[in-house]
Amino acid sequence: MAFSSSEDLLAFVSNAVPGFEPTGAIQALSGGNLNYVWRVFGEEQSLIVKQAPPYIAQAPDIPLSPQRILIEAAALRLFAKPPLQDIISGHLRPPGLIYTDEKNYALILEDVGNLKSLDIHPATGQRLGTNLGVFIGQLHRVTFQDEAIAKAIDNPQIQQSRLEVQYAQARRILTGFGASNAAELGDKAEQLGEKYLTKGKCLIMGDLWPRSVLIGPKEGQARIIDWEFAHFGRPAQDVAHFLAHLWMLQHCAESMEKKRRFRQLQHAFVTSYRAALGPKMPLIFDEEETEDAGVHFGAEILARTIGSFQNGYLYEGLDHSHPKIKEAVHVAVLHLA
Repeated sequence: MAFSSSEDLLAFVSNAVPGFEPTGAIQALSGGNLNYVWRVFGEEQSLIVKQAPPYIAQAPDIPLSPQRILIEAAALRLFAKPPLQDIISGHLRPPGLIYTDEKNYALILEDVGNLKSLDIHPATGQRLGTNLGVFIGQLHRVTFQDEAIAKAIDNPQIQQSRLEVQYAQARRILTGFGASNAAELGDKAEQLGEKYLTKGKCLIMGDLWPRSVLIGPKEGQARIIDWEFAHFGRPAQDVAHFLAHLWMLQHCAESMEKKRRFRQLQHAFVTSYRAALGPKMPLIFDEEETEDAGVHFGAEILARTIGSFQNGYLYEGLDHSHPKIKEAVHVAVLHLA
C-alpha cells in the first residue's frame, strides 16, 4: 500500500531524517512505471521518497515483488565504497541513499533535481554516450566474478518476473501478430529468460532505458536512477536493453536532427563501453553474450510495441496494422532470429 495520506508521508520523512523540516509541500512524480514516487519539499532541501507495491504501480494487474526496493538500496550502498565508489563522478552517478524502510518497502533518496529523462531531453550526443558507455563498462568490468557482490545483489524475483512477463510472452504475442516462426522465436526468448535466472558474470543495472537516465545541466552529465532490477547477471541484458531503446527513439523521432543525435549517442556508447571493458572484453562480452544480446534486443522491442509495456511509451495507441508497429516488429523478429 502507498502512504495513505500526505500527513503519513511527511511524518515518515521527518522521523527518518533528523533535522529535515518539511514545508508540507509534496509532489507526486511520474515518468517511471514500477513504484510510487514523491518529492517532499523541506526548508533547505527536498528529498525523494519511493515505495514499492507488490505489483507494477502503473499496471496493477502485473505482480512484482516489493523486494525490488531493497535490491535498489543494496545496489546504491555499493556505490559508497570501493570498487564502485571509484567509477562514479560528478558527470555520472546514481542518487545517494539516505534511508531504507525494509518493513514498508520504502526509500528516501537524494533529490538530484527536476531533470528531464533521456527520451525527452534534446541535449543528447557523443559526450553523454561516451560517459554512459564508460560507466556501464566499468560497472561490468570491476564487478566481474566478484563473489561478494554476487551475494549482496541476488535478485531472482525480478528475473522470474521478466521471464513470465517478457520472454515467455514472445510466442503468444508473435502468434497473435501472425508471425510464421512465432514458436521458434518464442522458444529462443523463453530459453534466454531461463538462462537469466542463473548466476551471471557481473553486476548489471538491469533496467537501463531512457527514463532511468536523467540529463544534468552540463553537457554529458547524467544521473542513473531506478536500480530495482540490479542483478548479478549478464552484461548483454544492460547493453541490449539500452540499444533497443535507442533504436526505438530513432525510429520514432520526429526530425532527422533527433535521429542523428540518438545515432551519435548510440555509436559513442558502444565504442566507449567496449574500451571500458579493456582486456576483460573477451571474457565479459564473448560470442554467446553477443547472440543473447540480439535476443533480448528483439524481446524488448516486442514488449514495447505489441507486448505488455506498449502503454505510456513511444508506440502507445498504435494498433498492429500501423506501419511503425510493423516496422518495429520486423526488426525485433530479425534480431530474435
